[in-house]
Amino acid sequence: MNTQELCPLCGEGHVTLQVEQVENEYKGQKALLPQHFKQCNHCGSDFAGAAEAKLNKRALMAWRKQVDGLLTGREITALRTQYKLTQAQAAQLFGGGPVAFSKYENDDVAQSEAMDTLLRVVRRSAEAFRALLEEKGMPEVSAEVAQTNRPALRLLDTNQYRIERQREELSPHYNPRAFRTFKSTEDTVWKN
Repeated sequence: MNTQELCPLCGEGHVTLQVEQVENEYKGQKALLPQHFKQCNHCGSDFAGAAEAKLNKRALMAWRKQVDGLLTGREITALRTQYKLTQAQAAQLFGGGPVAFSKYENDDVAQSEAMDTLLRVVRRSAEAFRALLEEKGMPEVSAEVAQTNRPALRLLDTNQYRIERQREELSPHYNPRAFRTFKSTEDTVWKN
């Protein structure tokens, strides 16, 4: 029994999966990313089917997230598992829709900057996680999970915080946003 896939173009040859490193450019940054495709051994045609196109899109999206300074799918998965949340619970807690976290974690889509900021705050602070649980009124996430994930040492471990902060600041994608300054109410003239 022959399990090789026939070429849909010539109908005579068999196709094999191939991967090449292809240079991509995004926002002035260049990188070699894996490009998945199938190639016929008879006519030499190459093409990407649905599965290959999905892999290619995910590799490109993960790289673009890095260039944009957003958390990658792996980092979002680690955050969610750190707090023992299902994807559905994470979507309910953080917002974004019922399948948002599946898409973020698989690098199918990029999360917004606001979502990324919220995820980073919760990643750094178990207290922020507990406050968000309380704000959202999520009884299905038990107090036991919230207590289990209370990294008291992490909150007090300034060395680990310093290491993470330095890693972010040394990243070529680090882009601190300027803080907005507001005039005090004494300086503000209100007109009725």
